[in-house]
Amino acid sequence: MRPSYSLYINLLWEEMDNILIVDGVSKEYPGRMAVDQVSFSVKRGSIHGFLGPNGAGKSTTMKMIAGLLPVTSGTIKLFGEEVHPEKRNLKNKVGLLPENAPLYPDMTVEDYLRFVGKLHKIKDLEARLEKILTDLWLTNVRKRIIGNLSKGYKQRVGLAQAIFYDAPFLILDEPTNGLDPQSVVELREFIKLLAKEKTILFSSHVLSEVEQICDDITIIHQGKIRASGSLQEIHKKFRQGLVLRIGLSSGETLPDLSAFGKYETGSVQHLNTEDQYHLTFEADRDIRPELARYLVEKGVKLHTLMVESPELEDIFLHMTETRR
Repeated sequence: MRPSYSLYINLLWEEMDNILIVDGVSKEYPGRMAVDQVSFSVKRGSIHGFLGPNGAGKSTTMKMIAGLLPVTSGTIKLFGEEVHPEKRNLKNKVGLLPENAPLYPDMTVEDYLRFVGKLHKIKDLEARLEKILTDLWLTNVRKRIIGNLSKGYKQRVGLAQAIFYDAPFLILDEPTNGLDPQSVVELREFIKLLAKEKTILFSSHVLSEVEQICDDITIIHQGKIRASGSLQEIHKKFRQGLVLRIGLSSGETLPDLSAFGKYETGSVQHLNTEDQYHLTFEADRDIRPELARYLVEKGVKLHTLMVESPELEDIFLHMTETRR
């Protein structure tokens, strides 16, 4: 049966909006299923966080997306084309920084990057080289042997080779691994700048970093997708009700709020000028405007009224069932 015209249009729009579509992908090794029916998509122009504990199938999935490993079943489409390792049809459209960057330890930094540029037939190679060395703070080590560099500098060189040929889609596996705190901040800002022109699949174990730079996330565990969507969607799904922090002037009593639905009162924090109550309402509906008016009408001096969301770390531990 041929698909309907409306279904065809919907599929077309999906491919236009999403640079990457992973559909029911599995990877099986003898006696082990590394990736099992994985499906998710990456929106054009986004930074998409790809999270999972060690051994979850994260690196295997990224290698299949990059065309380095064949899938056992399912399909991966990038820029509307199906990814096939033997064809290498998307060679210059994907920049990859794997967990262990593919470096040549006996070459100097600049000679290695020239080599990468020649492999990809980069025009104005020397101009591109100078820009990359400057952007990634490598000018002072350009003539150093890669094998003699610190782990942090090697990581920068690995990122330099991934972006050298200006691929529109980047796969970055732990790009800030091994960097000092100042370099982490600089590199994070650099990745944000890259995202203005590129789409990035970003893997990191530093969950606070993911929250700062990613638009959407996918969590994988034991080869299966546990959650995928925007940070807001995943926070809302995990929250299970509306959690509010209400701060009143010290010594004031919180009135009964049962008119707004069933709720539970959690901890109370006594600060210098206010007492903060943590309440969980059963219904997940934002009642702050009505609640604020109600408290003011009751003559209560309201200092704080805000929604509290769970930390990404809590969500990650819950989804991957690693909480002890």
